[in-house]
Amino acid sequence: MPQQLTRQIMMVRPAAFQYNPVTAQNNAFQDASIQVEPLSQVQQEALQEFDHMVALLRQNGVEVMVLEDSPSPPKPDAVFPNNWVSFHEDGRVFLYPMYAPNAARSAGL
Repeated sequence: MPQQLTRQIMMVRPAAFQYNPVTAQNNAFQDASIQVEPLSQVQQEALQEFDHMVALLRQNGVEVMVLEDSPSPPKPDAVFPNNWVSFHEDGRVFLYPMYAPNAARSAGL
């Protein structure tokens, strides 16, 4: 069975990370408590975590291609590109439909 391994990854730096009430309905990982914090604080924390992870990966020899999310329209789930695209060893690229309309916009960074 072929294995797919890579030293290269793509990450999306979020422009509007926040709680997404549309996807929270069926996503146990969403935490409604972040609705209480100011959105600017949530966004700053998300960017700090994102930048830290990129640096850590690069320090460990992983080539990271960072795509910048556009602020408009807001895409609270843009940081999760694994939900809407995959790249395969044989050159195929798959785009996957998203359940929520505001998550589907992620593919149109």
